[in-house]
Amino acid sequence: MQGPVATILNGSIRIYFAARDINGRSYAAYIDVDKTDPRRLLYVHEQSVISPAPLGTFDDDGQMPACAISVGDKLWLYYSGWNRRVSIPYHNTTGLAISCDNGGSFQRAFDGPILERTPDEPYMAVTPWVLRENNIWRMWYVSGLSWQNVEGSLEPIYGIKYADSSDGIGWHRPNLLAISQQHAMEAIARPTVIHYGNKYHMWFCHRDSLDFRDGKGSYRIGYANSTDGMAWQRNDKLAGIEPSDEGWDSKMLCYPYVIEVEGVPIMFYNGNSFGQTGIGCAIWEGTLP
Repeated sequence: MQGPVATILNGSIRIYFAARDINGRSYAAYIDVDKTDPRRLLYVHEQSVISPAPLGTFDDDGQMPACAISVGDKLWLYYSGWNRRVSIPYHNTTGLAISCDNGGSFQRAFDGPILERTPDEPYMAVTPWVLRENNIWRMWYVSGLSWQNVEGSLEPIYGIKYADSSDGIGWHRPNLLAISQQHAMEAIARPTVIHYGNKYHMWFCHRDSLDFRDGKGSYRIGYANSTDGMAWQRNDKLAGIEPSDEGWDSKMLCYPYVIEVEGVPIMFYNGNSFGQTGIGCAIWEGTLP
Protein backbone atom coordinates (compact mmCIF):
# COMPACT_ATOMS: atom_id res chain seq x y z
CA MET A 1 0.00 0.00 0.00
CA GLN A 2 2.62 2.46 -1.19
CA GLY A 3 2.24 6.21 -1.72
CA PRO A 4 -1.21 7.15 -0.36
CA VAL A 5 -3.20 9.77 -2.30
CA ALA A 6 -6.25 11.05 -0.41
CA THR A 7 -9.29 12.95 -1.62
CA ILE A 8 -12.65 13.71 0.01
CA LEU A 9 -15.60 12.09 -1.78
CA ASN A 10 -19.02 12.64 -0.22
CA GLY A 11 -18.81 11.59 3.45
CA SER A 12 -15.68 9.50 3.12
CA ILE A 13 -12.01 9.88 2.31
CA ARG A 14 -10.77 7.81 -0.61
CA ILE A 15 -7.13 6.80 -0.43
CA TYR A 16 -5.52 5.59 -3.64
CA PHE A 17 -2.28 3.67 -3.33
CA ALA A 18 0.11 1.54 -5.36
CA ALA A 19 -0.25 -2.23 -5.03
CA ARG A 20 1.76 -4.88 -6.89
CA ASP A 21 0.79 -7.98 -8.85
CA ILE A 22 2.61 -11.31 -8.79
CA ASN A 23 5.03 -10.05 -11.46
CA GLY A 24 6.03 -6.99 -9.44
CA ARG A 25 4.13 -4.51 -11.61
CA SER A 26 2.50 -1.72 -9.62
CA TYR A 27 -1.10 -0.60 -10.12
CA ALA A 28 -3.49 1.86 -8.49
CA ALA A 29 -6.12 0.56 -6.06
CA TYR A 30 -7.95 2.30 -3.20
CA ILE A 31 -9.62 2.13 0.17
CA ASP A 32 -12.40 4.30 1.61
CA VAL A 33 -12.23 5.46 5.22
CA ASP A 34 -14.63 7.41 7.42
CA LYS A 35 -14.21 11.17 7.08
CA THR A 36 -14.92 11.73 10.78
CA ASP A 37 -12.68 8.86 11.90
CA PRO A 38 -10.04 7.91 9.28
CA ARG A 39 -9.12 4.85 11.34
CA ARG A 40 -12.46 3.30 10.37
CA LEU A 41 -12.18 1.32 7.13
CA LEU A 42 -15.31 1.37 4.95
CA TYR A 43 -14.32 -0.35 1.71
CA VAL A 44 -11.37 -2.01 -0.04
CA HIS A 45 -11.03 -1.95 -3.83
CA GLU A 46 -8.22 -4.33 -4.80
CA GLN A 47 -8.45 -4.07 -8.61
CA SER A 48 -6.62 -1.52 -10.73
CA VAL A 49 -8.55 1.70 -11.36
CA ILE A 50 -6.40 2.96 -14.27
CA SER A 51 -6.86 1.56 -17.75
CA PRO A 52 -4.08 -0.80 -18.89
CA ALA A 53 -1.01 0.62 -20.61
CA PRO A 54 -0.19 -0.47 -24.16
CA LEU A 55 3.06 -2.42 -24.44
CA GLY A 56 6.03 -0.13 -24.95
CA THR A 57 4.48 3.00 -23.44
CA PHE A 58 5.90 4.90 -20.46
CA ASP A 59 3.86 3.06 -17.80
CA ASP A 60 3.64 -0.52 -19.07
CA ASP A 61 5.60 -1.81 -16.04
CA GLY A 62 3.67 0.08 -13.41
CA GLN A 63 1.44 2.98 -12.36
CA MET A 64 1.73 4.67 -8.96
CA PRO A 65 -0.75 7.40 -7.87
CA ALA A 66 0.76 10.80 -7.04
CA CYS A 67 -1.92 13.51 -6.73
CA ALA A 68 -5.71 13.74 -7.11
CA ILE A 69 -7.47 17.00 -7.98
CA SER A 70 -11.12 17.79 -8.80
CA VAL A 71 -11.64 19.54 -12.14
CA GLY A 72 -15.30 20.37 -12.69
CA ASP A 73 -17.26 17.13 -12.38
CA LYS A 74 -14.17 15.00 -13.07
CA LEU A 75 -11.32 13.75 -10.92
CA TRP A 76 -7.82 14.03 -12.34
CA LEU A 77 -5.17 11.65 -11.08
CA TYR A 78 -1.53 12.46 -11.75
CA TYR A 79 0.55 9.32 -11.47
CA SER A 80 4.07 8.00 -11.92
CA GLY A 81 4.60 5.47 -14.68
CA TRP A 82 7.70 3.33 -14.88
CA ASN A 83 9.62 0.95 -17.12
CA ARG A 84 12.42 -1.49 -16.42
CA ARG A 85 15.78 -0.55 -17.92
CA VAL A 86 19.09 -2.22 -18.68
CA SER A 87 21.76 0.33 -17.69
CA ILE A 88 19.73 1.44 -14.64
CA PRO A 89 17.00 -0.47 -12.75
CA TYR A 90 14.04 1.65 -13.93
CA HIS A 91 12.89 4.93 -15.49
CA ASN A 92 10.02 7.09 -14.16
CA THR A 93 7.81 9.66 -15.86
CA THR A 94 4.45 11.30 -15.05
CA GLY A 95 1.09 10.50 -16.61
CA LEU A 96 -2.47 11.75 -16.24
CA ALA A 97 -5.66 9.70 -15.89
CA ILE A 98 -9.19 11.11 -15.67
CA SER A 99 -12.27 9.74 -13.92
CA CYS A 100 -15.84 10.52 -14.98
CA ASP A 101 -17.46 8.29 -12.33
CA ASN A 102 -16.47 10.02 -9.09
CA GLY A 103 -13.11 8.30 -8.81
CA GLY A 104 -14.26 4.73 -9.34
CA SER A 105 -12.25 4.22 -12.52
CA PHE A 106 -9.83 6.23 -14.67
CA GLN A 107 -8.92 6.42 -18.31
CA ARG A 108 -5.39 7.40 -19.31
CA ALA A 109 -5.61 10.90 -20.83
CA PHE A 110 -2.69 10.18 -23.17
CA ASP A 111 -0.57 7.23 -24.18
CA GLY A 112 2.48 9.37 -23.49
CA PRO A 113 3.63 11.18 -20.32
CA ILE A 114 2.91 14.81 -19.51
CA LEU A 115 6.28 15.15 -17.71
CA GLU A 116 9.34 13.58 -19.30
CA ARG A 117 13.07 14.08 -19.35
CA THR A 118 14.26 17.37 -20.87
CA PRO A 119 17.65 18.84 -21.84
CA ASP A 120 17.83 20.42 -18.36
CA GLU A 121 16.40 17.41 -16.50
CA PRO A 122 17.93 14.29 -18.04
CA TYR A 123 16.91 11.67 -15.45
CA MET A 124 13.26 11.66 -14.32
CA ALA A 125 10.23 13.86 -13.52
CA VAL A 126 7.68 12.17 -11.24
CA THR A 127 5.39 12.25 -8.20
CA PRO A 128 3.87 15.72 -8.67
CA TRP A 129 1.72 17.66 -6.24
CA VAL A 130 -0.67 20.04 -8.04
CA LEU A 131 -2.59 23.09 -6.76
CA ARG A 132 -5.01 25.24 -8.77
CA GLU A 133 -4.95 28.92 -7.84
CA ASN A 134 -7.35 31.00 -9.95
CA ASN A 135 -6.21 30.40 -13.55
CA ILE A 136 -2.75 29.11 -12.63
CA TRP A 137 -1.87 25.48 -12.00
CA ARG A 138 1.16 25.06 -9.74
CA MET A 139 3.23 21.90 -9.38
CA TRP A 140 6.00 20.64 -7.15
CA TYR A 141 7.52 17.42 -8.41
CA VAL A 142 10.43 15.04 -8.00
CA SER A 143 13.28 15.55 -10.47
CA GLY A 144 16.18 13.15 -10.85
CA LEU A 145 19.61 14.66 -10.14
CA SER A 146 21.82 11.63 -10.83
CA TRP A 147 22.28 7.89 -10.48
CA GLN A 148 25.04 6.80 -8.11
CA ASN A 149 26.80 3.50 -7.50
CA VAL A 150 26.36 3.01 -3.75
CA GLU A 151 28.22 -0.02 -2.42
CA GLY A 152 27.65 -1.89 -5.66
CA SER A 153 24.00 -0.90 -6.11
CA LEU A 154 22.71 1.78 -8.49
CA GLU A 155 20.61 4.30 -6.53
CA PRO A 156 18.81 7.46 -7.73
CA ILE A 157 19.40 10.91 -6.23
CA TYR A 158 16.49 13.32 -6.63
CA GLY A 159 15.12 16.64 -5.45
CA ILE A 160 11.93 18.70 -5.63
CA LYS A 161 11.41 21.24 -8.42
CA TYR A 162 8.67 23.70 -9.39
CA ALA A 163 6.52 24.11 -12.51
CA ASP A 164 3.37 25.98 -13.56
CA SER A 165 0.71 25.66 -16.23
CA SER A 166 -2.38 27.26 -17.71
CA ASP A 167 -4.23 23.96 -18.26
CA GLY A 168 -2.68 21.29 -16.01
CA ILE A 169 -1.27 19.40 -18.99
CA GLY A 170 1.48 21.47 -20.61
CA TRP A 171 3.96 22.59 -17.97
CA HIS A 172 6.54 25.38 -17.85
CA ARG A 173 9.52 23.97 -15.97
CA PRO A 174 12.13 26.62 -15.05
CA ASN A 175 14.47 24.03 -13.50
CA LEU A 176 14.16 25.51 -9.98
CA LEU A 177 15.23 23.26 -7.09
CA ALA A 178 12.72 24.11 -4.36
CA ILE A 179 14.21 22.33 -1.33
CA SER A 180 17.93 22.47 -0.62
CA GLN A 181 19.78 19.21 0.00
CA GLN A 182 21.56 18.73 3.31
CA HIS A 183 24.31 16.86 1.45
CA ALA A 184 25.01 15.69 -2.10
CA MET A 185 23.79 12.12 -1.52
CA GLU A 186 20.44 13.09 0.01
CA ALA A 187 17.31 12.16 -1.96
CA ILE A 188 14.18 14.29 -1.39
CA ALA A 189 10.79 13.03 -2.57
CA ARG A 190 7.00 13.15 -2.41
CA PRO A 191 6.10 16.84 -1.90
CA THR A 192 2.67 17.62 -0.48
CA VAL A 193 1.64 21.29 -0.27
CA ILE A 194 -1.23 23.23 1.32
CA HIS A 195 -1.82 27.00 1.22
CA TYR A 196 -2.87 27.77 4.78
CA GLY A 197 -3.08 31.27 6.19
CA ASN A 198 -0.50 33.44 4.42
CA LYS A 199 2.00 30.66 3.76
CA TYR A 200 2.55 27.57 1.68
CA HIS A 201 3.41 24.56 3.81
CA MET A 202 5.24 21.58 2.33
CA TRP A 203 5.90 18.17 3.80
CA PHE A 204 8.20 15.75 1.99
CA CYS A 205 10.32 12.71 2.71
CA HIS A 206 14.10 12.57 2.58
CA ARG A 207 16.69 9.83 2.90
CA ASP A 208 20.39 9.13 2.70
CA SER A 209 21.79 6.93 -0.06
CA LEU A 210 23.46 4.60 2.45
CA ASP A 211 21.54 2.09 4.56
CA PHE A 212 18.14 3.57 3.68
CA ARG A 213 16.11 0.36 3.51
CA ASP A 214 14.79 0.49 7.09
CA GLY A 215 18.30 1.39 8.28
CA LYS A 216 19.83 4.50 9.79
CA GLY A 217 19.63 6.36 6.47
CA SER A 218 15.94 5.55 5.85
CA TYR A 219 13.23 8.05 4.97
CA ARG A 220 12.06 10.68 7.43
CA ILE A 221 9.44 13.36 6.88
CA GLY A 222 10.68 16.92 6.48
CA TYR A 223 9.00 20.32 6.33
CA ALA A 224 9.42 23.71 4.65
CA ASN A 225 7.31 26.84 4.24
CA SER A 226 7.16 29.68 1.75
CA THR A 227 5.36 32.95 1.14
CA ASP A 228 5.26 32.52 -2.67
CA GLY A 229 5.54 28.77 -3.25
CA MET A 230 8.89 29.12 -5.00
CA ALA A 231 11.47 30.15 -2.39
CA TRP A 232 11.28 27.74 0.55
CA GLN A 233 12.69 27.74 4.07
CA ARG A 234 13.45 24.19 5.17
CA ASN A 235 13.17 23.21 8.83
CA ASP A 236 12.65 19.47 9.30
CA LYS A 237 12.27 19.86 13.06
CA LEU A 238 8.85 21.44 12.39
CA ALA A 239 7.49 18.46 10.43
CA GLY A 240 5.42 17.42 13.45
CA ILE A 241 6.00 13.68 13.19
CA GLU A 242 8.75 11.28 14.25
CA PRO A 243 9.16 7.48 14.04
CA SER A 244 7.42 5.49 16.73
CA ASP A 245 9.45 3.79 19.43
CA GLU A 246 8.37 0.42 18.05
CA GLY A 247 6.01 -1.07 15.51
CA TRP A 248 5.01 -0.49 11.90
CA ASP A 249 6.50 3.03 11.51
CA SER A 250 9.47 2.79 13.89
CA LYS A 251 12.15 2.45 11.18
CA MET A 252 10.86 4.62 8.36
CA LEU A 253 8.43 7.48 7.64
CA CYS A 254 7.77 8.14 3.96
CA TYR A 255 5.41 9.36 1.21
CA PRO A 256 3.33 11.94 3.15
CA TYR A 257 0.07 13.24 1.66
CA VAL A 258 -1.68 16.10 3.48
CA ILE A 259 -5.27 17.23 2.99
CA GLU A 260 -7.48 19.58 4.99
CA VAL A 261 -10.56 18.02 6.60
CA GLU A 262 -12.88 20.60 8.16
CA GLY A 263 -9.94 23.02 8.23
CA VAL A 264 -7.58 20.59 10.00
CA PRO A 265 -4.49 19.24 8.17
CA ILE A 266 -4.42 15.43 8.13
CA MET A 267 -1.43 13.46 6.91
CA PHE A 268 -1.59 10.00 5.39
CA TYR A 269 1.80 8.32 5.12
CA ASN A 270 3.72 5.05 4.89
CA GLY A 271 5.97 3.46 7.48
CA ASN A 272 8.59 0.73 7.40
CA SER A 273 9.71 -0.94 4.16
CA PHE A 274 8.32 1.77 1.83
CA GLY A 275 4.67 0.93 2.56
CA GLN A 276 4.68 -2.82 3.09
CA THR A 277 3.42 -2.26 6.65
CA GLY A 278 0.40 -0.19 5.54
CA ILE A 279 -0.90 3.38 5.65
CA GLY A 280 -0.99 5.60 8.73
CA CYS A 281 -2.88 8.76 9.60
CA ALA A 282 -1.66 11.71 11.68
CA ILE A 283 -3.74 14.77 12.64
CA TRP A 284 -2.06 18.15 13.08
CA GLU A 285 -2.52 19.68 16.50
CA GLY A 286 -2.01 23.37 17.19
CA THR A 287 -0.97 26.13 14.81
CA LEU A 288 1.06 25.56 11.65
CA PRO A 289 4.57 27.12 11.67
